[in-house]
Amino acid sequence: MTTINAVLVDDEPDTLKTMQLLVKRHCPEVNVLGAFNCPKTALSEIEKLNPELLFLDVQMPEMNGFELLEQLSGFNGSVIFVTAHNAHALRAIKFSALDYLLKPVDVTELKQSVDKFKKLRSAKPGTEVLQQLVKNIEFLAAPTASKIAVSTQEGVEIVVLSEVDYLKADRNYTFIKRKGKKDLLVAKPLKDFEGTLPASQFMRIHSSYLINLQKVERYVRADGGYAVMEDGTQITVSRSHKEEFLRFLKA
Repeated sequence: MTTINAVLVDDEPDTLKTMQLLVKRHCPEVNVLGAFNCPKTALSEIEKLNPELLFLDVQMPEMNGFELLEQLSGFNGSVIFVTAHNAHALRAIKFSALDYLLKPVDVTELKQSVDKFKKLRSAKPGTEVLQQLVKNIEFLAAPTASKIAVSTQEGVEIVVLSEVDYLKADRNYTFIKRKGKKDLLVAKPLKDFEGTLPASQFMRIHSSYLINLQKVERYVRADGGYAVMEDGTQITVSRSHKEEFLRFLKA
């Protein structure tokens, strides 16, 4: 059994002790290098210990989990957020972090998160994914999200949502079509984007397509019904999504 070196950070001592106990009892492959209830102490210790996995509380005084990440340098591991609420940032967490756990932590979900890490271990995220996470926390926590950060083969790219025409599923990848800029191929399934992008701007109209509603020119009823985008692309509107899409057009 390969050991996973981890660090736990939570400002509540009782919660931290409980988390340590859960990890020790149910995830024996995880070796807890340190457990800290002071974010500032954790910041310096994480850089010294260099863990592969970080269980990080979101809501903490003096420095919350997101602020800690912004100041963390040289960390190449994965992040699992542990949070009781802070729903405004959950879209960013789900999109960019390895996983997140809701308090009180469920044992089954904890084990699933660790299993997820093990499966992805061979493809170590690297600092560019941490940068992507921090950017998405900033962008998507804003009242009106206008950008997202995505990881590409070249690095992290900032995508302006108003420039996106549509997103197309390509197995476990997503093709992002942009007006006037290079199109992107991102190693994330379309469903991850559906749960992240503003519902007021983007709609799933087909199992393979998520479109920018502001880029729709017209709807054609022929051939079962399809949307015509500004660039001329014709995208079939599936039966299950047609009612919602037509309701938007009428509105």
